Amino acid sequence: MAKDFTKYKFEDWKKGIAKSRMVLKVVEHYASSMDMNYEELKEQWWDDIQGGKGIIRMVSEIDSKNERNYYINAPITLKDGTKIAVCNQWGKENFSNFILHAGLLNYKIIADVAEENEVSDEELTQEKVSTVEEKSAIQETVEGSINWKLPHALAFVIRHTMLADGEVIEGEMNWMHIAFDEYDEQGIAVRDVWDDVDSQSQIFWKMGKHNALLVNSINFLADHLDNSQKSRLIQILIQICAQDNLIAKNEYVTLLLVANNIYDGAAYPIRQVLDNAGLTIEE
Repeated sequence: MAKDFTKYKFEDWKKGIAKSRMVLKVVEHYASSMDMNYEELKEQWWDDIQGGKGIIRMVSEIDSKNERNYYINAPITLKDGTKIAVCNQWGKENFSNFILHAGLLNYKIIADVAEENEVSDEELTQEKVSTVEEKSAIQETVEGSINWKLPHALAFVIRHTMLADGEVIEGEMNWMHIAFDEYDEQGIAVRDVWDDVDSQSQIFWKMGKHNALLVNSINFLADHLDNSQKSRLIQILIQICAQDNLIAKNEYVTLLLVANNIYDGAAYPIRQVLDNAGLTIEE
C-alpha cells in the first residue's frame, strides 16, 4: 500500500502538516480552550474515532511498550493538572473520522496535497486556528454545495452510511428504497436527487471536499428535521449498518457522529440501542 503523504491545514494556514500532527494541534487547541478534566475531554474526543488506541491517554497510564504510539514528549497539561498524550497512529480511514468529528466541533480541516514539507512548531505557533463561524440564520442550502437542500443532505448522509464499511449489499439497497418511499410520503424527494448526489459525491471526494460537505449536511439536517424525523433517520441508518449482522468500526463511528450531532450535542444512546438489538460491533 502506498504511503499517504497528504498534508492538512486549517483554512488560514499557509502550510500543511501530516495527519498525526494535525490531530495533536487540534486536540491541543481544544484542550487549552475548554475547562475540562480528562474524562470530560474523552467524552468529546472518544476512543472509537481513532480505534483501539484512542485519541488521548493520560501520560501516567501509557506503558513503555506503547509510548511510541503517542506524542509522549509533547504532553498537554489540562486545567486540573492532568498530563495527557495524543495518539500518533492515524491512517486514511480513522483520520477521515477525525476530520468529520473535528468539523462538527467547528474545526475546518482541508487537504493541502501540494505541500511538500511539514511546517515547524515555531511556524505553527504564529498561525491562528480557524473555526467555522456560527451561523446567525438557518441555511437554505447545504454550505459548500451549489444548490443542495433537504433531499440532497438526506441522500448524502444515507449514501455515506451505506459505503462506510466499503461495500453495499442487497439489504442496504432495500433499506435505501424504504427510505425513498417514506420520504416520498413526506414530500421530500430523496429518490429524485439520489443519482445527482451520487455523481457529485464522487467529484467532491476527488476534490478532497467530501468530509467538509458531510459535516455541513449533518448540520443542515440538525436545523431542518424535527425530532421525529431525526429519530427515524437514525433508525434507518442503523438498519442499513445492521444488514450483515455486524456493525463495522467505521459504520459505528458514522452512527455516533450523525446521532450525537444531529441533536445539537444531545447524547443519543447508539451503543445501548445496538446492544439491545443483539448486534455485534467490530472490535
